[in-house]
Amino acid sequence: MFEQKIIFNKFVNCTTIMTKRNIAYLNIFIWFFAVFANIPYSGIKNGMGTGQIVTYIIGFLYLMITFYLFYLFFVPLFLDRKKLGSFLIISFLTVLIMPFFGYMILFLTRAYLEGTFEHFLRGYSFSTHMSGFFPVLSAAVFGSFFRVIINWFNSMNLNIDIERQKLSAELNLLKSKLNPHFLFNTLNNIDSLIQSDPDKASLSLIRLSDMMRYLTYETSTDFVEIEKEVDYIRNFIELYRMRIKSPENISFNYNGDMRTLVSPALFIPLVENAFKFGLFSDTRPSLEINLMSEKGIIVFEISNYFDKVTGIKPDSHSGMGIANLKSRLGLVYPGKHQLTITDDNQQFRVSLTIDTNEDQLHSN
Repeated sequence: MFEQKIIFNKFVNCTTIMTKRNIAYLNIFIWFFAVFANIPYSGIKNGMGTGQIVTYIIGFLYLMITFYLFYLFFVPLFLDRKKLGSFLIISFLTVLIMPFFGYMILFLTRAYLEGTFEHFLRGYSFSTHMSGFFPVLSAAVFGSFFRVIINWFNSMNLNIDIERQKLSAELNLLKSKLNPHFLFNTLNNIDSLIQSDPDKASLSLIRLSDMMRYLTYETSTDFVEIEKEVDYIRNFIELYRMRIKSPENISFNYNGDMRTLVSPALFIPLVENAFKFGLFSDTRPSLEINLMSEKGIIVFEISNYFDKVTGIKPDSHSGMGIANLKSRLGLVYPGKHQLTITDDNQQFRVSLTIDTNEDQLHSN
């Protein structure tokens, strides 16, 4: 579901947003095209009189009036409100009588240019009326169709905005679902160090402050340099080492391009999960983390031993951590990640590979 959402979001980003400016440009383009497509070039070549020019201009302006009458009034008042019957009746009557008023304007203009209004209606007949009926009908149809298309684009853009807001809200929610127990346990450990080792307590507070600053400010952006993720994990490990008897059994190795951009707080659920269920009473390396970044490809691997006697595995009581991670990967890196989780009833391993090349391209 999340992959479908992100694919839809990328698709609609390619869609032209029908802003008021774009609509105005489209109107101007349409009418310029209509003007040049309907200019009587033969008349221009042979010489057009003043009456012919005025007739052409008035006829064209009258068609524009019909177009915008439907575009600005009839469609919004009737068709947009699902009053199809009223729209059809009003449209038929309007198109039927519009040619009459159009010819009245033309005949009055002709009479004015000739200097006499006597018999100014000469030449008006049913066939003359019908000759104006079809251009008016065409203007009405195009005006209505154009408004329907604009409404469709506006509706689609509204759905796009809603979808984007929903995706953003989901991402923010997923980012915020970090384990609070670590914070409480760390504060308790620091409290116990204040009397016995003030310097170590002060250093721990600084580490915790850096972590909270990262979660508060850096995770509000779409992408961060992977170096900041490394700093967070390193601080996390150092604070956790205060709680165990064999801190040397925790290893963290990283190499490659630390400027690679990645979605913030992406690896934290895996790290928290490994520490939560890791077996630190053994003499073997209890937890090992490896991170490599090269040419936009990030490989994150983490493994830990768990208590095979109780049978409690990191994925069995991981809460929302792994589920949130999978959701975020589906939202941010659809089709560009591979998450593998394995165990051999003794050691739990997670491998996450992410291709960030496209995302870095968009971020630059």
